[in-house]
Amino acid sequence: MTKTNIARLIILILVFLFFVLYFMQASGYNEYAKNKENMLTEEQIKEYEEDIAAGKDVTIKDYLNKDKVNYENNISKLGLDLSYLIESIFNKGMNSFFDMLNDAVSS
Repeated sequence: MTKTNIARLIILILVFLFFVLYFMQASGYNEYAKNKENMLTEEQIKEYEEDIAAGKDVTIKDYLNKDKVNYENNISKLGLDLSYLIESIFNKGMNSFFDMLNDAVSS
């Protein structure tokens, strides 16, 4: 592959990623995910209302989901370490690419 083909490929990948992120933002995916995390379930709301009606001292922390399961194991740790390695390599590559691009434009 020549340098122009590599540059075109990288630019196409960046444009594709931009559109993916743009449409995720436009569709409200992130807001939906955040809202879903913050909503109480119907059972929790009923339990809360019953406790208020009974005159109990209540706080919202008593009704939040506490069933957080830890799925961490050696394979997931290896995957996380691998993703950090790929991230650092990608960051170095993108920095050098933009440095080369900056040198080409400024020359």
